[in-house]
Amino acid sequence: MSAIVSPANAQTEIGVERLESRLAVLQGELEQLEQERSDLDAQYEVLQGSRMLHLILQEARANVQQVRTQDFEEVLAQLRLDLFHAQRQLRDESLSSNQRESLQQQVDGLELRINLLVEFMQVQTLLTRGMQEFEAILAEYLFWTPSNRAFDGQWAVTFPNQARDQIQRIVQALSQLRGQLSVQLTFLMAVWVILLVLVMLKRKAIDTRLALYDADVQSNRASSPWLIPSALGLHALKALPTSLLILIAAQFINAPVGQGIDLDRALNAVAGALFVVSLLLRILRPEGFAQLYFRWQPSQCKSLHTFIFWLGIVLVPLSFILAVSGQQTTQIGNDVLGQLLLALASLYLIGLIISLFHKLPPLYGSKLTHRLVGIALLLLPSTLLLIVMSGYFYTALMLSGYYLATFYVITLWMLTESGVQRGLDFAYEQMQEAQRVRIMSTTTTRVLGEDEVQSSSSEQGLPLTDIEAGDSAAQTHDIERQLATAAAEASQAKAQSQRLARFGLMVLFAFILYSIWSEATTALDYLNTRFLWSAADGEAGALSLGGILTAATIALIGFILVRNLPGLLEMTVLSRLKLQVGTAYAVTSLVNYILISISIIAFLAALGVRWDQLQWLAAGLTVGLGFGLQEIFGNFISGLILLFERPVRVGDVITLNDLSGRVSQIRIRATVITDFDRRDILVPNRQFITGQFVNWTLSNTITRITVRVGVAYGSDLEKTRDILLQIAKDEPRILDEPAPMALFLAFGASTLDHELRVHVNALGDRNPTIDAVNREIDKRFKAAGIEIAFNQIDVHFKNELGIERHIEHITEQRPANDKG
Repeated sequence: MSAIVSPANAQTEIGVERLESRLAVLQGELEQLEQERSDLDAQYEVLQGSRMLHLILQEARANVQQVRTQDFEEVLAQLRLDLFHAQRQLRDESLSSNQRESLQQQVDGLELRINLLVEFMQVQTLLTRGMQEFEAILAEYLFWTPSNRAFDGQWAVTFPNQARDQIQRIVQALSQLRGQLSVQLTFLMAVWVILLVLVMLKRKAIDTRLALYDADVQSNRASSPWLIPSALGLHALKALPTSLLILIAAQFINAPVGQGIDLDRALNAVAGALFVVSLLLRILRPEGFAQLYFRWQPSQCKSLHTFIFWLGIVLVPLSFILAVSGQQTTQIGNDVLGQLLLALASLYLIGLIISLFHKLPPLYGSKLTHRLVGIALLLLPSTLLLIVMSGYFYTALMLSGYYLATFYVITLWMLTESGVQRGLDFAYEQMQEAQRVRIMSTTTTRVLGEDEVQSSSSEQGLPLTDIEAGDSAAQTHDIERQLATAAAEASQAKAQSQRLARFGLMVLFAFILYSIWSEATTALDYLNTRFLWSAADGEAGALSLGGILTAATIALIGFILVRNLPGLLEMTVLSRLKLQVGTAYAVTSLVNYILISISIIAFLAALGVRWDQLQWLAAGLTVGLGFGLQEIFGNFISGLILLFERPVRVGDVITLNDLSGRVSQIRIRATVITDFDRRDILVPNRQFITGQFVNWTLSNTITRITVRVGVAYGSDLEKTRDILLQIAKDEPRILDEPAPMALFLAFGASTLDHELRVHVNALGDRNPTIDAVNREIDKRFKAAGIEIAFNQIDVHFKNELGIERHIEHITEQRPANDKG
């Protein structure tokens, strides 16, 4: 048999043995991992809330080994290709029995190796995934397990002894540090040393360049947009030397000290914090970078400078403490000094934030916004203080690191956005200057050309009637018009660029912040395993702490969106569109309804409410809608119909029965109508769907006015008609189309009844037009001798003698009384 097997087949057998061995090792590691996970869950259930559990978790985390994965995709592809060729050869009928047997052995060996490789990759994937899940569980358990004793009486009693022991350990570690110091010329050290030497040698050149930049910004010339990043980079170089010295010192420490603590990492953290604080203090100086380049107010720069100074006092040492304490594993429970210093730093930050927001002017001009932002910032150190005092020192260290990274990112965001905005201002000024020069140059060239034409025509004796030379007023007006147009275009381009830049920076830094906090969010998954109550059929219908937190977050975000997104949509999008009256209100109302519906659904889903739990409630609501809630539901549906069909829009003037007014709001249940006495009247939406009403402004606002007037019998009818039409023609509010009409309609009891029918463009013109027309009719009829008749009644009395004399007596007395 061995003589028949080819060398390739021998290699295949060796590869199979190696794969079987590796596969057995991986399967053993996978079983061990499952056993460790099961033991960890059992220990967590028994020791939950104990500081001993935190020590066990730290040891388990230190013993976790990374899985070294091997990629056999190319090998597997080659084996499958070899198998294909071998199977094709095996189908050849001309093969001898020995050749066929040899090929069959090769095929079997290839199939076996392929199966082993596939199984090996599957087990490797399961092991890698299981190890990642195990590390995530360890991180969650560590985050929610107390690592130190809480601040209580026992903590105060044991603090002196524990602090003394910790100081002895620190002294011992520092004594060991002397033996760890060595000079090693690494690439990183060479970079730091060269950069430090260059900065120190070029200090005068940097100062000279900054003075030129400052003079350029203070002048009225249009500066380059690249001036701001260049000046900011030079200020960064000026703030760099001290941090570079610390980075160089960190390179001398080439080994961990104490309990495996790398001091070089701590010194690197100190260097970064010191650089940020130094840079911010430089740019916030009086008459400094922020005031000159960003045009921040002097009082604002002074308050921020003071805040950063006092913040740096605690930020730089806190960075060292966080870097050192974060590397501790088994000794973190005995770190009473770090626990005390972190609590004092939290108290310090609380007082610092209160002092800053007390001095700063209201943010965005709103005291409410100012207080809300201040409260939100105060929650960060307050929460940190509460966590430290409760004994969750490891958790506080993790959160402090995230807070510190967030501070760096927000600082970079603030500087970048301010720089981009000012750079766009400089670009806008340059654009305006270039357009002004271009317009002036074009106008000068045209004027010179006209002068040449004028001179040539004068020499040839040609008439200059068609040549406009020396018309300075027209030229000035043309230049002003072109400059105004160019300024409007540049301003629009600037506004669009600012919005785009602000949006791009927001997306970029939001992604950076998410990447920073993504590790912390995984620890919040632990809250989903802490149930307040569980349903009878399992955890699918249970209410967890994570669900409550998620529901509260959804409610807060939904409330903010419902309050602000429709207005923002109307201001940024709808106001730029040529929409009909009330369309913007309909769109924002529908957006509001959609946001409310989505928020309610997401809120209930976060609380674990399922549809099968709501089906009986839905059935009950359906019956209620059919009886008790019929009117309310009908009004709600009618409101939706009004928003979609839009027979009534916000701003329309309507008449419903005896009610006339303007529609001010269309709500879920009722429509608000403001009548002409400024009273708000609520009308159920259903009346607009099932009843009749008059919409004076549905299609257009043109309405007809009819003015009735009666003249006495015997009046000149043609003159009456001409006067009425002339009045309509002279009144500016009356439209020429449709044309006014003056009609003689009826013989009244005492009058010849006429009507003047005219149209006005707006509803607001109706009463003023009627008033003006009536006054003109009275005035012009008097001038033309046309009497405006009124109803007359002849009264006959049976007792003629006494009554008639009495009436005559009264008639004779009336003129005397009128004169008197």
